[in-house]
Amino acid sequence: MQKILIVGAGASGVYLSVLLKQKLYDCDVIVLEQNTAPLKKVLATGNGRCNLSNKDMSIDYYQSDNNQLVEEIISSFDMVQAMNDLGLYCIYQGNLLYPKSEQALSVKQILMQRAEELGVLFLYEQEVLKIEKGYPYIVKTNQQQLKADYVIFAMGSEAGRLSGTQLSRYQILRKLHLNVVEPRPALTQFFTQPVLKSLKGVRVKGTFTLLEKGKCVHQEKGELLFTDYGVSGIAIMQLSAFCKPLHDYELSIDFFDEEDAKKLYEYIELRRKKGYNHFYDGLLNSKISLYFEKQALNSTQEIVSMLKDFRLHITGLRSYESAQVMKGGLSLNELDHNLELKKYPHIYAIGEILNVIGLCGGYNLHFAFASASHVAKALEREWNVTNS
Repeated sequence: MQKILIVGAGASGVYLSVLLKQKLYDCDVIVLEQNTAPLKKVLATGNGRCNLSNKDMSIDYYQSDNNQLVEEIISSFDMVQAMNDLGLYCIYQGNLLYPKSEQALSVKQILMQRAEELGVLFLYEQEVLKIEKGYPYIVKTNQQQLKADYVIFAMGSEAGRLSGTQLSRYQILRKLHLNVVEPRPALTQFFTQPVLKSLKGVRVKGTFTLLEKGKCVHQEKGELLFTDYGVSGIAIMQLSAFCKPLHDYELSIDFFDEEDAKKLYEYIELRRKKGYNHFYDGLLNSKISLYFEKQALNSTQEIVSMLKDFRLHITGLRSYESAQVMKGGLSLNELDHNLELKKYPHIYAIGEILNVIGLCGGYNLHFAFASASHVAKALEREWNVTNS
């Protein structure tokens, strides 16, 4: 009986274990997890509601070093059907797909129930330290040594600390002389200068632009949250995915994105002629109004510029503890079309350990499940040929 070891009990690893036990016969599937429980990151996804996918699965929402392969993987996977096959009923809310229960716990329970019914073995507090070349492979953990005919890397990243913080996940890959794109936080918050502590807790809807040397790098319409270190919010987290190391960026805030500059100018001009005390009251949140009053702007053009193009200097991104994902990881150039390592037959990689990130909106979970499905199909094809 052949043995398959999956390193990591996150979404991609657990889902793959279910698919392999369903599709293959005469095999043992063992999942090694360094935490004390599986699917910790899934439980935190979507503020506990678990945004699984999106109606708009354009490759434009992803960044990787092989977008052609990523596009094929994501477009060939039907999340609604896949979850229905497991027994999880899902619904769209706008473009976002959620479990009907709106509970990430439902996703965990269904995945683990199916895995346990099929006889998948889970071993916890198992940090994989090394994999020795050969056939079968020797997998060494902090607790034991196992032999495996197939190994699948599904160990996620250190983002949010929910997959564990040990950096051995990358060391394993480097020991195998594989190219690892240096991981860095993405989908996270900005440190800014100045830090507008007086606005802490204020939420703003508008259009937000990431600028480098005055030119637009990326733009997002949505919501921003002022904090005691800078800014947060979904729109900001989206923008963070487009930041590169050692680049100097600014954030431009358009508080009045529903009005063009010309119409806003005319409105502000009329408003000034009325001579209101506390001029900004009725235009903005009271805390923002007070902040703007203190700027003592003297012309309509200055006021319009402040409302349409309020600038903050971005001094950095918050660390991996606050990030939803890490940008970087195992280069897709190390893998063939089946996500099998070119240098090591029968070793595959899926999910967040790969150099693939999606924006907020269910894109990263969709790729996690889709990449697991992709590898399950590849192994099924190989299994059928080998055992025919």
